[in-house]
Amino acid sequence: MSTIATRLSRLLLLVASATVGVAAADGGTITGKVEATPAKYLEETVVYLKGPKGAVKPEVKVMDQRAMAFIPHVLAITLGDTVKFQNHDGVVHNVYSPDNEGVNLGSFKQEEERSYTFGQEGSYSQLCSMHPEMLAYVFVSPTPYKAVVDKKGSFTISNVPPGTWQVAVWNSRLKAADKSVTVVAGQTVTVNLAVKR
Repeated sequence: MSTIATRLSRLLLLVASATVGVAAADGGTITGKVEATPAKYLEETVVYLKGPKGAVKPEVKVMDQRAMAFIPHVLAITLGDTVKFQNHDGVVHNVYSPDNEGVNLGSFKQEEERSYTFGQEGSYSQLCSMHPEMLAYVFVSPTPYKAVVDKKGSFTISNVPPGTWQVAVWNSRLKAADKSVTVVAGQTVTVNLAVKR
């Protein structure tokens, strides 16, 4: 390959890399707060967007079992992601969900793990047939733009493509109407929501 062709090839790669960087930086941010009535269900809330999908590389997330509890209590993933269920407890656990297509990973001992790729959008309650007090949720979002609220109800969704989208809320027991939001590249927009019976 000639020197000119080599330089041209390198220049094209540089331009392509810069374009990818600009595209990633062109997203906006949605931030806000959710209020729950009753407040005790606040932490069982996921805020997500309907609409902007695009090509997304599947990821692997982790839900552990420690001190007779699923950790985290609520895990938000994107459709196509896989959850690795771990057992770092001192007893045998079972992981199953009666929701959607139904999932039963069987029983596994300390330090064992099992994985599952969720096939439908929506929520899956996570249960242990040996310890009925254990409960958690995996929420499968239709888009990669989602966030579990923190203890105060705050959330941030980053790198959202510019455009007008519907902001939706999932809560284990409460409901909220969708809100329309317009995202501008490089800017932050605030959306406050309320969930109730």
